[in-house]
Amino acid sequence: MTRCLALLCAFLLALGAAPAAEARAVVSKSEYRGIQLLAVELPPAGSQDVETIGIEPALANIRAAIEAIYARSPFSAERIETLKKNGRVTLVYDAAFPPAKMASAIIAAFFPDYFQPEQGGRKEFLVAVSRYGVKWPADKLAAVIVHELVGHGLQHLKGRTGKDRRIDKECEALIYEERAYQDFGVRRDTDDMQRFRSDTKNNWCADFRHHLTQKGLNADTVWNFGKPDVPKLLVHFDDYIAALRESGVADKAVAAAEQKRQDKFEAMVALAEGGSTRDMFTVGSRYLRGLGVERDTGLGIRWIRKAADHGHAQAQYFLGVLYAGGHNVDKDPAEAYKWLSLSAERGYPRAKPAKRKLEAALSAAQLADAERRIRAWQPAQSGG
Repeated sequence: MTRCLALLCAFLLALGAAPAAEARAVVSKSEYRGIQLLAVELPPAGSQDVETIGIEPALANIRAAIEAIYARSPFSAERIETLKKNGRVTLVYDAAFPPAKMASAIIAAFFPDYFQPEQGGRKEFLVAVSRYGVKWPADKLAAVIVHELVGHGLQHLKGRTGKDRRIDKECEALIYEERAYQDFGVRRDTDDMQRFRSDTKNNWCADFRHHLTQKGLNADTVWNFGKPDVPKLLVHFDDYIAALRESGVADKAVAAAEQKRQDKFEAMVALAEGGSTRDMFTVGSRYLRGLGVERDTGLGIRWIRKAADHGHAQAQYFLGVLYAGGHNVDKDPAEAYKWLSLSAERGYPRAKPAKRKLEAALSAAQLADAERRIRAWQPAQSGG
């Protein structure tokens, strides 16, 4: 998959969220403290559940969060430097993330190997910052970035992303987030911080604390009675992960989760083969991303084309974007205009402005060719 296509697919494919998000282009690219900062095209005004802020103020907030980490949390900054030595570190602002059906005030999320498969042993460390996250105070956003980038980034660097249970990955990342709050001097007696520590202790890190007790250790003492010495706590956590490996608990849990994802994907494919255009589009999106299935760009585009052929408006828009830019298909402006026009006719909100923009760049001959293709198009029938 090309980098451009991956950017266009962006959060369409993330976290199994397809088809709720959009295919949008990167409109801003810069660098701060050796970290690549990207922003994708803003969604239409009023289309989200909260008011979104512009790209420049959003990136300014992200830069302030990065500066807070480097200025006040050397422990965290040192680990970001480790990631930078082993790959590319990127923060992306996307005001349409998370999709509406996932909108539970997600602040940020880590996406490993987002652009390309690993090349030469170097990895991709990318964190997407949501429309909620860019509004947070710099210290709080910085702590969440530490959680996602340092916590989950180091797991990815060590090759543990697909080997650990989700509960354990989150526990470790929360421990890194705890250290950031300590470094920033965040008050521990606020309702937010009390909820954070209670959730860490009683939910995500409950198994880790149980492990400590089984080892004859006092979990509260190891946790330093609510204000942990994070480096020492992480040593105990490494022992805990090693014990899970030795017992086979982690492998069994991961295998069971993978089988569940595979079963769900196969059920989705069956629905798609039965004529569900929504599932056709979702299956195609997952093949493009390699989500729950081995990545196959060609097969992904074929499924999306099938959805478009059956009249799925978002799939038609997506094909228009691909043909307009020549992303994994031969560049064909007339074909792009055809699909964008069909999508616009079905009311897909992004299709109409994209069609107008493309129309201005087409010659009279290309427009005439596109109009002929539009008139000749007929939706495929289910089962065809």
